[in-house]
Amino acid sequence: MNSSERKTFWDTLCSIRDNTPDHLQALLATINTPEYLCRFRPVSESSLLQLQENKLYYSSADHYDDPFDTFIHVDFPRVKALYDLLKSLLDSGNPDLRNRLVALEPVIGMSAEQFLDNLKDHPLDLSIFPERIRQIRTIIQKNLFSICFCEDAMNETLWLKYANNYRGFALIYDVKDDSSFLCGKEKMCENCRSLIEKPFVYPVYYTEDAYDATQFALACMLWGEQVPRQIVELSTKTVIWEAERVSLIKKKCH
Repeated sequence: MNSSERKTFWDTLCSIRDNTPDHLQALLATINTPEYLCRFRPVSESSLLQLQENKLYYSSADHYDDPFDTFIHVDFPRVKALYDLLKSLLDSGNPDLRNRLVALEPVIGMSAEQFLDNLKDHPLDLSIFPERIRQIRTIIQKNLFSICFCEDAMNETLWLKYANNYRGFALIYDVKDDSSFLCGKEKMCENCRSLIEKPFVYPVYYTEDAYDATQFALACMLWGEQVPRQIVELSTKTVIWEAERVSLIKKKCH
C-alpha cells in the first residue's frame, strides 16, 4: 500500500467506535491486501523449531526493538485531572458520585445502588495510580500483541536486521491461496485464540503526529488492578479499536 492508501485506512480506523458489520466492512475495504506476506528470520534453534512446527508467536509491544513503534502521546495533566476527579468522587459521602452513576445506568447495565455496593466489595486502590502513570507507556505496550510482516521479499534493510545479514531466511506466505492456509485446520487448533478471534492483517501507518493514547492509558491502568468487573467492561467499551490504533502507528522518519 502506498502512503495515500495508508492514510485512507488510518482515517477510517480513527473514525469508528464500534464493531458493527457496516463499520468493519468499511474498514476492511480500505485495506489493499498484498498477494504475499514475508517474515525474515535468522537461523537459530528457535526459528527452525517454529518452521518445523509451522508456528508463529505474537510479540508484546514492550519487547519491540524499534523505538518508533507505538508512536503515541499521553496527556499526563489530563490523566492526573481524571485521577483526582475519580478519587474525589469515591470519597465517602460524596453525593455527586451517585448522581453521575444514575445517569450512567443504561451504559453500566445496573442500578447506581448495585454499582456502589459492588465498589464496597471491591474498592479501588487509587494509591497506586501515580506510580502507574509514570510507567504508562510500558503498561500500554504490555497490552498490545502483534506479528509483523513485510510485502517485499527483497527488502534489504529487513534482510540485514532480521535475517542476520543475509545468513538467515525469509518465510513467504501466499495470502491469496486459501488451500495453503493451515491455521485452524488441525486438532491442536481447537482452543487457539486465533481461531476464536481471527486476527486481521492491517497496514502500518507512518506519520509525524503522535497518536493521543490518553484514554487507552487510563483503561490499561484499570485492567491491571483488582477493580469491579463492571468498571473493566465499561472502560473496555470506551476504548474499542484503541489497541489497533496504538499498535499500527509509527513515526514517519522510520
